[in-house]
Amino acid sequence: MSNMRVILLEAALVAGVLVTGLSASHIAHAASSTDSVEKASTDPQANVKIDSSIMIERTEISENGEPVTQLISPSTIKVVPGDKLLVTNSYRNMGDEAVTGFVLNNPVHKAVTFTEALDDWALVSVDGGQNFGQLSTLRVADATQEFRPAVAADVTHIRWVLPSPIEPGATGELRFRGTVK
Repeated sequence: MSNMRVILLEAALVAGVLVTGLSASHIAHAASSTDSVEKASTDPQANVKIDSSIMIERTEISENGEPVTQLISPSTIKVVPGDKLLVTNSYRNMGDEAVTGFVLNNPVHKAVTFTEALDDWALVSVDGGQNFGQLSTLRVADATQEFRPAVAADVTHIRWVLPSPIEPGATGELRFRGTVK
């Protein structure tokens, strides 16, 4: 796997976030805090900081009868099955050199049904993160062991392979939507 570093975010552990009240940024910090100081000095990819947030998307009808969608922190409302989630992974290159070949993997928690990645070049897995591809190319076995085309509800992981280097100081966001089961 050469110098490519794969960061596994636990930010999608929505149930833990919603039940314990931990913020997604606390979870992302915990996931990245295992990196050693030595690794950061030898591997420029270790200098990419990831912050994650989870927001609830709720649509209400305004006074003039138009639908208005709001992003609401899960810590301020009761989250219920059917709530729509927007998960945002923000990244920043904190180092002095460009980072190439950056890969970000995000598991989809079992309490969440994946609905879409907001980047059409994101890859997904329907087998626990072992194989990735465009959703339209993946297949899953049904209860009778017959294969059928995979659908969004089958997605277990999302992977973004950044196509361009992350320059020093550069930032970006990688987002996906899901629904609370």
